[in-house]
Amino acid sequence: MRLATALALGATLATRAQGEPPGTRAAPDAAVVVGSVRVLERGFFGGLQEAEERGGVLVYLTGYREPAPDQVASLRQRHESFDPRLLPIVAGQTVVFPNEDPIYHNVFSVSPVQPFDLGQYKASEAPRSQVFERPGLVPVYCNIHPKMISYVVVLENRAFTSTDASGGFEIRGVPVGRVTLNAWVPGAERVSRDLELAAGERAHVELELQVQGIPPHKRKDGSRYPDKYRPR
Repeated sequence: MRLATALALGATLATRAQGEPPGTRAAPDAAVVVGSVRVLERGFFGGLQEAEERGGVLVYLTGYREPAPDQVASLRQRHESFDPRLLPIVAGQTVVFPNEDPIYHNVFSVSPVQPFDLGQYKASEAPRSQVFERPGLVPVYCNIHPKMISYVVVLENRAFTSTDASGGFEIRGVPVGRVTLNAWVPGAERVSRDLELAAGERAHVELELQVQGIPPHKRKDGSRYPDKYRPR
């Protein structure tokens, strides 16, 4: 799987725009965190090599909490895929799952962070939604189509962004004190860096991710998908 596909972010991604203050704790003397993320992926002949596409990496801060925004995030089902592939939200936020296909989907997750099962429905039926209360990673699947995979990343605050095509990022309005900078993409282990930020500081951080691939998953009852639905 090409990294650009694994990191595809839809137009409805409910991220905080780069440069926007992260929330209620921002202050005039707040800090700025900038830097870049180097992405390594498995090469054709094995081993790791630098990826051509470094955009779409989720970069976020932990160490303090903010209330969820009123905005309802959207994770669409269309063309037998989820859009976006990676959806960062804030703990307490609601996500709606509209089905835009003429066929049935069954959205579910068995994540201990937020297990849920929305049941089967199609485009002609009202979309269903889920509130995500706890921070953590929630892989989302369709119980009918195994290729449908998305990741809801439930965060502590609104201090997050995604890298540009060169791997660069910037998060402004960061409260002073001790925070942790994190970077993650599907198929990689999260990397983190502890920071001690002073008032007005512009901290520069370089991170590196190694993308190893995404393992197969099972249906919500723990069984394998029927052969006719599994990718060949």
